[in-house]
Amino acid sequence: MISQSFIDEFKARFRIFHSSEDEDIGKQLESGFADIKSIIGEFDPLIYEKGKELVYERTRYLRNEALEYFYDNFQTMIMDASIDLVGDQVAD
Repeated sequence: MISQSFIDEFKARFRIFHSSEDEDIGKQLESGFADIKSIIGEFDPLIYEKGKELVYERTRYLRNEALEYFYDNFQTMIMDASIDLVGDQVAD
């Protein structure tokens, strides 16, 4: 479940100053988190900044109806995050 603080941080970052879309933004962040997690693996967005960044950017692309461009534009960051997380699992 996406917390209100996560929604508020997203809104501040992308200069959204009203609360009328909070529910929709929460759902979009939730679907973004599930999608990114399915691609790069398990992560805590409060700890792993690169994962949180990917969730925010995917949500931004979704909100701007340009989701089809997200994966190509963030391919390097997605690969880096995948490698980071696999490396953490191997180290454990």
